Amino acid sequence: MLILLCLEQKPELFHDQHNTPYARIKQNNVNVIFPIKSRSFKVWLANLLWKKKNKAPSADALAGALNVLQAKALYEGPKYTLYNRVAPAPDGIWLDMTDEKWRAIKVNAEGWQIVDNPPILFRRFSHQKPLVTPDPEGDPRVILYFINIDEEDEATRLLFLCAVISFLIPLIPHVIIVLYGIQGSGKSTLFKVVRRVVDPSAVEVLTLPRNERERVQQLDHHWCAFYDNVTYLPTWMSDTLCRAATGGGFTKRELYTDDQDIIYNFKRCVGINGINIAAQRGDLLDRSLLVGLKDFPKERRRTEEQLLNDFETCKGLILGGFLNTLVKAIREYPCVQPKELFRMADFTRWGCAIAKALGKTEKDFLKAYASKVRLQIEEAAHSSPVATVLIDYMHNHKKCDDIPSDLYKKLLKHAKEMGISTRQKAWPKAPHILARKLNELASSLKALGLEVVTGIHTGKERRILVSSVSSVKNVDEYGTATTNATNASTLASSSSIDEAFPSTCFLCHQALPSDQAYCTVLDGKTVHETCYRKLKAQQKKPQRCRHLEPEAGQFVCSLPNGPVFNDEKLCTPERCEDFTEEAP
Repeated sequence: MLILLCLEQKPELFHDQHNTPYARIKQNNVNVIFPIKSRSFKVWLANLLWKKKNKAPSADALAGALNVLQAKALYEGPKYTLYNRVAPAPDGIWLDMTDEKWRAIKVNAEGWQIVDNPPILFRRFSHQKPLVTPDPEGDPRVILYFINIDEEDEATRLLFLCAVISFLIPLIPHVIIVLYGIQGSGKSTLFKVVRRVVDPSAVEVLTLPRNERERVQQLDHHWCAFYDNVTYLPTWMSDTLCRAATGGGFTKRELYTDDQDIIYNFKRCVGINGINIAAQRGDLLDRSLLVGLKDFPKERRRTEEQLLNDFETCKGLILGGFLNTLVKAIREYPCVQPKELFRMADFTRWGCAIAKALGKTEKDFLKAYASKVRLQIEEAAHSSPVATVLIDYMHNHKKCDDIPSDLYKKLLKHAKEMGISTRQKAWPKAPHILARKLNELASSLKALGLEVVTGIHTGKERRILVSSVSSVKNVDEYGTATTNATNASTLASSSSIDEAFPSTCFLCHQALPSDQAYCTVLDGKTVHETCYRKLKAQQKKPQRCRHLEPEAGQFVCSLPNGPVFNDEKLCTPERCEDFTEEAP
């Protein structure tokens, strides 16, 4: 009886990408989507029987009917991919308004419009609130009146607007907004303001759950997951946020009585705030956008109730401005092709398009983002005591080539000289842990002028090589790619710029390019990057020259005027005509 009553209503039974069964039914001339397992659908089904027969269904009858309807949805119904809040369209973007009319906003290069009967695209959760009706004459910059980013910091204000507007773009990795500032600087309020415009919810800011099941479900249910008052991020939480921002799969067991898995695969808009920068690990900082907030001036202070009440009257203007900007950005996007992309490549390209839609230039965005990337790299390096000690140690050394135990002893001694405690948890307790730490810090250290290569095999030993290299690329005021100078210790040891950057490569003796981005430093000498890579590749094999002879702890090539090396592997075909891979 229940099954027939349900089918008389002509519901559309289907399943999503996770094989969860759904029913699309019509209520009050509005198409509504319910999971068949949900309490709402069970109540709707029971109400059908009550209206028809004036009686309530038994538990067994209700369970049997639900099983049959689930089977029809899974085996006879079509499959649709369902999204949370935003969804892709062939020619643009869909935005779920989550209102009682189940309306959605369609955005493309031609403009945006509210659609009363959108296709099957979205699933909804109980915490979600409706979006405000956007104002076609809106201005995205109105949101800046309600947040505490310094008016003189145009770069941060531009990046913040680009990041928040990009939250309306589905299927791309989004930067993690990391807010930091003293008490009373408006960190929580900023997240609440953004949430009310982009993803309204009854729970505006979240707390970090320790249970993995709760953590994954929380991220799955919230398009914007903003975490409040975060003092410290453990490794497991940092890894979770990285996967949530750039995309990753999560699984959990459906029931304790079976081994069926529930699979989650999503990208979310993540934010964290705290008095200090909670993100410390390099992989999380690479995905972040650091935004520092200052204390509110006394003349601008208002109660939260006053501020948010004023904000409510402007939400339509802000959302309408976001949509207008997004329309222009969609038009600009195909023409935006930055010469170089940062770690968050999708955000870099979309950020350039959004900046142009806001009346700025591609150069303005790249310059602003480059400064933030540099700040994030420095934060990742200096948050580690190992990196701090190594950088200071290398100021007086051009190169360091040691076995892990020797390097560990040197850094241990240097840390004591600097007054840095080696008893803290972040300090490695053994040489092999030091090597792992250096692997984690390698990208940040290279951007700051130090290249770290671990796991170099020399016979039975493993060695760690630390040398100076060109530092991270930035975008200068003219918008062209340039490189920072070679590490300061290398330049300090050179009597002139010509000595620091000679005209010929030390390995192949060919002319060096004018752009030092294609050069690196080896043992205090400038070489082609390609020559350096060839040398590193050859070092992976035990190669020796038959003319090498040990002399006073060094290796001297016996050819006339042969060079002297501290490491026999440095004798290469470029340096010795009688090179051979065979041992003498």
